[in-house]
Amino acid sequence: YKEIEGLYGKEQCARYRGKHLGSLPPHPYAIADTAYRALLREGRNQGLLISGESGAGKTETAKKVMQYLSFASGASSDLASNIQDRVLQAQPILESFGNAVTMRNSNSSRFGKYNRVFFDEQGTLLDAGITTYLLESSRVVVHGDRERTYHCFYEMLRGLDDERLKELQLERDRPYRLTSQGQSVAGLEPRDAANFNRLCDALQTVGFDTAAVDSTMEVLAGLLHLGDIQKDEQPLPVEDDDDDIRMVEVNDESVEAAARLLGMDADDLCATLKRRKVAVPGRGSFHEVPRSLSQLRQALSSLIKALYKRMFERLVQRINDSFAELRKDGTNEECGHIGILDIYGFERLKRNSFEQLCINLANERLQQYFVENVLVAEQSLYRREGLPWVGLELPDSQPVVSSIAQVFRTLDEYSQQLAKGFETATDEKFCQKTVDEAAKSADRKEVLKQFRMKSTRLSTAPAANAGFIIKHYAGTVEYHTSGWLDKNNDRLLPECEELICESTNPLVRSLGEEDRGKALFRSISKKYTADLELLLSTLSTCNLHYIRCFKPNEEQAPNVFKHELVLDQIVQCGTIELVKIMHHGYPNRCPFEEITARFRDLLPDNFQRYGMRTFIEALMAAYEVPREDWALGMSRLFLKAGQLRALEGMRLEGTRPKPETLARILSSIIRKRWSRAINAVQLCNYLPKFLAQLQAHRAAKALCCVALAVRRLAPRLNAAHERIENRRLCVHRRFAGGAKAIFFVSYIWSRIRQRRAERLIRSLRVASLLHVRLQPWVARARERVRDQATRRQAEKERQQLQRQQLEAERHRLKEEAARQEEERRQLEEERVRRDEEQRRLEAVQAQEKEEQRRAIDEARRALDEDRRAFERERRSSMILSQASPQHCMTTEALPPAAAPAASAL
Repeated sequence: YKEIEGLYGKEQCARYRGKHLGSLPPHPYAIADTAYRALLREGRNQGLLISGESGAGKTETAKKVMQYLSFASGASSDLASNIQDRVLQAQPILESFGNAVTMRNSNSSRFGKYNRVFFDEQGTLLDAGITTYLLESSRVVVHGDRERTYHCFYEMLRGLDDERLKELQLERDRPYRLTSQGQSVAGLEPRDAANFNRLCDALQTVGFDTAAVDSTMEVLAGLLHLGDIQKDEQPLPVEDDDDDIRMVEVNDESVEAAARLLGMDADDLCATLKRRKVAVPGRGSFHEVPRSLSQLRQALSSLIKALYKRMFERLVQRINDSFAELRKDGTNEECGHIGILDIYGFERLKRNSFEQLCINLANERLQQYFVENVLVAEQSLYRREGLPWVGLELPDSQPVVSSIAQVFRTLDEYSQQLAKGFETATDEKFCQKTVDEAAKSADRKEVLKQFRMKSTRLSTAPAANAGFIIKHYAGTVEYHTSGWLDKNNDRLLPECEELICESTNPLVRSLGEEDRGKALFRSISKKYTADLELLLSTLSTCNLHYIRCFKPNEEQAPNVFKHELVLDQIVQCGTIELVKIMHHGYPNRCPFEEITARFRDLLPDNFQRYGMRTFIEALMAAYEVPREDWALGMSRLFLKAGQLRALEGMRLEGTRPKPETLARILSSIIRKRWSRAINAVQLCNYLPKFLAQLQAHRAAKALCCVALAVRRLAPRLNAAHERIENRRLCVHRRFAGGAKAIFFVSYIWSRIRQRRAERLIRSLRVASLLHVRLQPWVARARERVRDQATRRQAEKERQQLQRQQLEAERHRLKEEAARQEEERRQLEEERVRRDEEQRRLEAVQAQEKEEQRRAIDEARRALDEDRRAFERERRSSMILSQASPQHCMTTEALPPAAAPAASAL
């Protein structure tokens, strides 16, 4: 947990380059160099397995190995240089989007990855690829105290400027629900800001332009707003006459912000989260019902997890595509590669769930793979090379692996039932069935057990059907099965999937699935198991190298080394058995050809004429290597720990053996050759005598066995002979009786045939007489039968003709009835039309009369008005005439306005 100056870097890379393993102190560079040189020398794919507990330094070790491989391959071309840059810059992207702060590690990888770097025959880097396994998507929405979700959220909030944060409607110090749960982790803000700049540079290196980076940040900001949609305080249920529904309220501001950033309609997003669609049985329609508070949380969490997980997978795919863009001359199938497996370590948290079971399954399989391919292979090598060896008892992880496989099968069964809407599929019933099935198996009942129940009334222990206990190689772990049925389903709700597919944001829309709605369930455990098996099959094709990482303390403090913790890790990971094998065995082994070619110059030329075994024996004696520290196998030299390093040191220093020692070795070789020749001659003289004695001994032994067998078998042979004689006499008697019976049967049969022949002659005579007498009667009977058949045929034809006539008459009557019906229908239509026409004429006449009546009324009113006006004028004229006698008015002088009224009247 601190930087050690001079431990890594180009100087150390140059120091370990080309050095044999064991000649320098242990270092990740030494393992990487061994794998690199083995790839070039043997042409076989190499694999590096980096394992250890969470926080032991696996991710950092993987980065150091990648740095060394980039250094060793060199940058001989622009292609190699670009691939090196992208290989190194892909790690910050994966760390930002796939690593998080946990209680045990401030940069814990929450996914597994298998990096592959491809080289040509000259060792030049040509291509790379990354495969990821099981991202812990639940950490996006929930994490524990003193933990954090993925780094990218915090890096975005610390690295973006204020203007950009305002565009995304984010606040730098605001506690969002996704980023702040429980007690926060302080002191990481400067690192987050620096890592954000590193992340942006890495994204641009692998081919992201500014628009793509901005789009990625918009999606992350949209997820933060999605997490705040649910209000902190929810109202109590509101009782209604028809239904009892918990009223779910959402934060409208967060809904608007999330919808804008994710390219969704705010009303559709709000409606999808607040209401769910229920299929109407027997009909193809859906009915919308309000979601409860728990259903809202589940729908919201599944949407956030699906978006983040798919975006992570899209980033990994984009990184792999960036490698393929550089290599345009073909595929990398013919190139050798070095694989680096950096997978999550064994986890045992306060509350372990589905993700921890998957993680620990991977560690169980890798541990089993380590035992089978290292420890078992090491012992097999000693036996194959002819070295004396007593086997060790090795741990077996198969019962644990089979138990977890059965858990996954039961989980798939219940998850599929839940996806189909069966209310009987619950987490409790799944847990109970898992425990019951394990109890029926003799192998699994000791591995998987039920929760222990505490007898105290105030105990807060979980219920018996809330989880189970599995005994792993690294210790016992309690798993809580709450929510496993939902976690195991990789399918998103159809309503949420529709929101993603119809988004106006291109990045979000590309995260949608084309086959939505075709299957309601897709098993995560099955896919994870298949990926794990594919990984192991890939590793089986590689020459494997192992790097074990050990955590010195749980506080992540520098200069603190807890012996009990380290010893516990050593015991759990199987290192004790490996140390025993290496202590009693030989950790360094070199083929005869390699050791002879490497140390040929250390001995004079007169030693070159001897064979490889003699040369190696002379080499060990010349440099005074203790006899118990080395051994010669059938094709390899086996050395104890430290001896190969000593030989390498003497070779580099140019140390030469003493002439007296060389002379003594030559004399020893000559004596050994003479003694071998004498022994060979003696053996050749001794072998014929020994073979003759051996043959005589075998013959005497065989004779004794035959005599003993004859003595024991003689009474049995006599009894058998008597039984055979008795059986022969019995068979003879049976044969004589059978022969007499055959003669008697033959005589009787001849008599029977003779009598049958006589009866046949008499029968033929009677038959001929009957034939002659009955032939005329038979002829007349046949004639009568023919006449009757003719009459029956004529009667049948007559009846058929009558049926045809009746059918034709019936058809004619049907047509006549149809014609009459058509005429009645036409008459009815004509009558209806006439009635309609009559009603229309009456309506028109009534309308005309009404219009005339209204016109007369209007004329009458106008006439009344004119009359009243005339009366007024007449009265006024009389008044004027009385005042002016010169003016008078006659009755014939009507006003002009009265003329029309009078005419109308």
